[in-house]
Formats: sequence, C-alpha cells, structure tokens
Amino acid sequence: MSKKLILFLGIGLSIFLIDLFLNPPNEDKTIYISNEEVIALINTWSLQVGREPNNDEIRSIIDSLIEEEILYREALRLGLDSEDRIIKRRLAQKITFLKQETISTEPAIEKLEQFYEEAKESYLVPQNFSFTHLYFAENKNGNERAAQAMKDLLSDKSVINADPFLLGKNFSNRSLLDIERDFGEAFSKAFLTLTLGNWQGPVTSTYGSHLVKILDSNEEYMPSFEEVISQVRVDFLLKQRDLQIKNFVDELKTDYQVIISPRFTQ
Repeated sequence: MSKKLILFLGIGLSIFLIDLFLNPPNEDKTIYISNEEVIALINTWSLQVGREPNNDEIRSIIDSLIEEEILYREALRLGLDSEDRIIKRRLAQKITFLKQETISTEPAIEKLEQFYEEAKESYLVPQNFSFTHLYFAENKNGNERAAQAMKDLLSDKSVINADPFLLGKNFSNRSLLDIERDFGEAFSKAFLTLTLGNWQGPVTSTYGSHLVKILDSNEEYMPSFEEVISQVRVDFLLKQRDLQIKNFVDELKTDYQVIISPRFTQ
C-alpha cells in the first residue's frame, strides 16, 4: 500500500511541477497533499467499504482530494465565504470543539461527588409503570365500546375487539411524564388511582378510551453516587465544557467593539 501511495503521489507531484513551470502563476497556487491526509482518507474509505482500495480507487481518492482543495480555494478567491451564515456557524463550531478538547477528561472523584450532591435532584428516578392497554377510537364510539369491553373482560370473554394503537400495546418502565407525553394529562393522572394487576377503565386519553392493566410499578428513589457515577461524569464534563466556552467567548468579547443597527436597539 505504501509503495502504491508513493507512486501516485510522485506522479501527481510531477504533473503539478511541470504545470507550475510551464504556467507560472501570479499568486501562490501550490497545493501540497501530505501522506497523512491521503492515508487518513484511504483508511476512512477502507472502513466504509470493508477492504483496501485498488490502484484506480487510490487515484480517485487523491483526485477527489485535489479537486476539493482547488474548489475550496476558488471559492475563497471569489469571496464566497463572505457573509455566509452556514460557513460562519461551522467555523464557530470548529473553534468551539478545539477549545473543548483542552479540558481534562479525567476529573477527580471528589469533584464528581461534589457535583452529584449539588445536582442530586436531577438523578432522582421517578415512579414508573409497566402496563398494557386496549384502545377504542373516539370516532368509533370508543367510550361505549370500552365500557362494554370492560364488562366482557369481567365475564371472562376471551375475544375483545379493540382498535390498533399507533404507539403499541405494551409499555415498560414509563414515568408519569412519559405517559402524559404519549397519552395526555387525564390518562396519566388515572395511574395515581389504578391498582396493580387488574383490567380497569375506561380511561380517557387524547385519542379515545382505553382499558388499562398495570403489570408492574416502581416507586421513585434516589440512586447512590456509585450507581450513577458514569452519568455524573458525563454531566460534569458537559457543564465544564459549556462553562469554559462561555468564559472563552466572554474574554474574546473584550477585544471587540460591537455596533448594532439603531433599528434593533430602540
């Protein structure tokens, strides 16, 4: 692979030098393609395709890299980057990522423990329910059909003609907030009075009427630091990075004079 790479780079460099000699430019139009760039692109290509590229494919990879660089430089020469909001946003993101990389990824355990204590409520695991339900559409006389289905279940009738429900029939470990988001406030509030293990209803939702059987319920609890240390570490680093970026930007702001159009300052 390295011999092929050197061969193609040599050919490309020779062609470029000949063209440079025959057509001397008024400005620097030198494009230097390093081994590292090409090897990185070849490795990416190999990971995506599942094999190493052949000679023609290596040539195509290098050609694409050269064409991309040429088009990039021409775009800069024509000033296409000026006042382009997308380009500005991407460059701002890039410097943000570079700044974030300077932050240590191994915070001391004492700092994590302190962070956990200060943000303890955010790690509270809420009460959750596992349940199944039968759905009866509102536009198909849902409430009356649900009431009749409830009677059928109490009399051990085996076939209940319910309607299909887009979100499915069975739900596991859903908090009241999750249930409210999926079914509506009235439906979620009913879970505070429903009992475990029995069909109950009708219960009204945003979509219609339901018969509900709660299969399991877990009370809310506060996990220990050791149980959530991985998440605490992620949250701590995210907060540190956000704070570092804010401080970095605030410091840079002192070097700039900002003038806002009077139209938007009145």
